[in-house]
Amino acid sequence: MDRSRQTDGGARTGSNWLNRNVVGMGVTSLLSDVGHEMVTALLPGFLALLGVQAAALGAIEGIADSISSFVRLGGGWLSDRFGHRKALAVGGYLLTGVSNGLFSMAYGWPLILAARAVGWLGRGFRSPLKNAILADSVPFGARGKAFGFERAGDTVGAVVGPLLAVGLLAYLHPRALDPSVPFRIVFLIALIPGLGAAASFAVLIHDKQGAGLAMRFWATLKALPRSFRPFSGERGSSGWEILRVR
Repeated sequence: MDRSRQTDGGARTGSNWLNRNVVGMGVTSLLSDVGHEMVTALLPGFLALLGVQAAALGAIEGIADSISSFVRLGGGWLSDRFGHRKALAVGGYLLTGVSNGLFSMAYGWPLILAARAVGWLGRGFRSPLKNAILADSVPFGARGKAFGFERAGDTVGAVVGPLLAVGLLAYLHPRALDPSVPFRIVFLIALIPGLGAAASFAVLIHDKQGAGLAMRFWATLKALPRSFRPFSGERGSSGWEILRVR
């Protein structure tokens, strides 16, 4: 891709990097991480309350992370093939947002595993699409600022989410006859920022992607630079983004 090419996202000059897409990505990441961290902060206590062994949490997180990694590998390729990055990314955010509420219905580890798997499926699928749209929204030299702004929103969400969850739990717990009810209420409340992230991405983000590209999955993997392969599984990385900017 020509590094001097400017794309539709409000970016015209190197100084005009804080455009609608960048702000939208920051808001989306903030909301998504608030919902995710609200659930994550309370999950160990909820599992203990249900009588589930601590080892189950490690297994659940490991399986969910594996699903996310494998899905991330093919998400970017699929969006490039069909040419609909935004719609697919919104679907990923919806899956993650809905999964927050599924924890409220759990009475054992199987539904918790299912909810985590659904959430991480959406998270893994949307990540390369989001990163590719963001990379195309600013000049090449401003990508560090754009991704830094988006990560800042994610970091703020990681702080706000647990604080909000613990505050709500502290308020609700003395008023509940069943000790699991406050947890379930907080999980349902976590639906709001989770679904808000999907709505934010749908409304604020503009993606001008052309027709799909006829690419074979394994051929694109083989085309990755040898020096890049050890890092292809890192969070937020996408081989298809790297190929696009080379």
